[in-house]
Amino acid sequence: MKRKESEPASESPSFEQMMARLEELVKHLERGDLSLDESIRAFEEGIKLVKQCTSVLGEAEKKIQRLTEEGAAYTGARAEAEPEEERGDDELPF
Repeated sequence: MKRKESEPASESPSFEQMMARLEELVKHLERGDLSLDESIRAFEEGIKLVKQCTSVLGEAEKKIQRLTEEGAAYTGARAEAEPEEERGDDELPF
């Protein structure tokens, strides 16, 4: 089977692709028509996908936290450098 020209061989699946595959595995397992060996293989693949998805989510959470902290540091530095402007209670400081 040939790969598409636009897909690199080493490219890992996206989070969305992994979740879609995980949902597919769950549906197969819930149907109950797989053999014991097929069920075990599906379960093993599902566990692997859960670990990968958890890792991706953990990295995303770290990135969001870092960006939030950088944003807070930036707005704090900006507020010190610039005179306070009058703004309403519902307005953001930047």
